[in-house]
Amino acid sequence: MKLTWLGQASFLIETPGGTRIVTDPYDGVGLEYPSVEADIVTISHDHFDHGAKQKVKGDFTTFSTQGLHEAAGVKISGLLTFHDDTGGTQRGSNVIFVFEADGIRLCHAGDLGHMLNEAQIDALGRIDILCLPVGGVYTIDAAGATELLGILKPRIAVPMHYRIPGLSLDIADASGFLSGKQPVRQVDVLEVDAGSLPEATEIAVLAPKHG
Repeated sequence: MKLTWLGQASFLIETPGGTRIVTDPYDGVGLEYPSVEADIVTISHDHFDHGAKQKVKGDFTTFSTQGLHEAAGVKISGLLTFHDDTGGTQRGSNVIFVFEADGIRLCHAGDLGHMLNEAQIDALGRIDILCLPVGGVYTIDAAGATELLGILKPRIAVPMHYRIPGLSLDIADASGFLSGKQPVRQVDVLEVDAGSLPEATEIAVLAPKHG
């Protein structure tokens, strides 16, 4: 499986079978969205910086709801959560998606704004790769992301939704989340298979590939 960060909460996930999945395509955040084609697009919530599917090319299937889905050989489960810590009263709902392909389970937390309860943790199950927001303000912050990391115990954690050069949203950078954590790898893109996953959690900081 190959994971490319497109900026914000948007990733291109490529399976060995050739399926291309794009998560949370954005618009209007100061970054130019790259030219990317997909077979599947997932949207965690319908805000401009997560639901701009018009930016994605190709004849793709879109998923934006909770429940079990399957397309192009990929199993996808959506878990309903919230964009804030007040049950969605401030910013509405958020869907966490788990993608399963070729023996790897990748979880994309979207704009999660609260800690998960026991039922939600059980529903997610085993997580090999976790893409989690760390920038705060609109999502969990560095401390919340660290707590989530300890709960879900992924093999690889990929921070997202934090301040990078050019981003117009006033959120924190990744330094607060990364501080004191080891091992941390800076990588261009992440390529893994089920046999190469680390035994203990490591953090992979991906280079943003926006336009």
